[in-house]
Amino acid sequence: MNRRTILEDMNTIITTYCEGCFVKSALRKEYNKGYAHQFCIRECTVGEQIKKYGEALLNHKNGQTAEPYMNQNQKG
Repeated sequence: MNRRTILEDMNTIITTYCEGCFVKSALRKEYNKGYAHQFCIRECTVGEQIKKYGEALLNHKNGQTAEPYMNQNQKG
């Protein structure tokens, strides 16, 4: 997978699942923006996928293949 494809996939995930997310909105109102952000990173399954894409980008930058990360997300 190349860098552009990884970024496009990340953008698709964010626009599909994160924009307008009720959980994120509720957590921002009840607690604050930082709390909601940390929830998304640590506990949301979509956030976990985004982290894997981020790791793939870092590995791609370092000359390693991104395939091991992407194969986990594309099964299902």
